[in-house]
Amino acid sequence: MPDHDGASDFKLVEDILITLRAELDKRTTTFAELLNLDVGSILPVSRFTGDNVDLYAGEALIACGEILVIDSTLAVRVADFRNRLANEGAGKV
Repeated sequence: MPDHDGASDFKLVEDILITLRAELDKRTTTFAELLNLDVGSILPVSRFTGDNVDLYAGEALIACGEILVIDSTLAVRVADFRNRLANEGAGKV
């Protein structure tokens, strides 16, 4: 069996585009409130700078991150990958 780090296993798929999503908040609203939304409407979220958010690739939860503001831009710093520690020794004997 060839000895490799597994990185070459992904060469065939490394150019595939994947949608990443940071989920800031979920809310429940009435249909009437939805109809009253207009351009410029503000939907407050319950998260603050420094709070944790879930990061998704497609529909799969892959990591958690931290909300940051960098040069007036909202950003997310990856804090931890889901199952990274569980998978680090997989396949090694």
